[in-house]
Amino acid sequence: MKKLIFVAILAAMCAAPVAAAPTTLTLKASPTIVAYGGATTLSGVLSTQKTGQNVTIQGQECGTGAFKTVATVKTTTGGAFTYAAKPTMNTKYQAKQKAVVSAITAVQVAPVATLKKLARNKFTVSVTGATTFVGKFVVFQRLRRTKWVSLKHVTLATVTPTTKPTEVSSATFTIKLPTRLRVRVVLPAAQAGTCYLPTKSKVIRS
Repeated sequence: MKKLIFVAILAAMCAAPVAAAPTTLTLKASPTIVAYGGATTLSGVLSTQKTGQNVTIQGQECGTGAFKTVATVKTTTGGAFTYAAKPTMNTKYQAKQKAVVSAITAVQVAPVATLKKLARNKFTVSVTGATTFVGKFVVFQRLRRTKWVSLKHVTLATVTPTTKPTEVSSATFTIKLPTRLRVRVVLPAAQAGTCYLPTKSKVIRS
């Protein structure tokens, strides 16, 4: 009798429906640091692996209080999806599929610093981003052997609006230097603010 009861219980257990695993959604960014104007690829997978499912990409820019819809994409083979995003400042991203929300992934943005030689001892510098950097300063440096040496702080004085939201903050300055030195400018973290990474220009010759 006991054996029959055990067999019945075992059969009931085997017949019990197995609860379906909860649907999940992943999201990652590559790269996680971009120069202003550059793109990052957001990609993820819907765990149901169904194709043709709408996935909403949402972004929250630095300084804003909520996520906003950036794009809607469809899943492909295996439930995968991708989207090329162009953040204009540090931005957090998440993906949604109906009630399922992915973990947040962050992408940081570095403004573009450009240094140009106009004439001997005369240079122009610009910093490009989605905000003005007028009143902020860059550090003009020269390479001495293997060490960068700071020579001058240059305050950005004028801004040139271009296609929104881009703004180019610039300044022209003079400094007496021997020719053919390797020089650059650096925008320090304190001058970049909370919504951008510090950055530096390409190296040019004085």
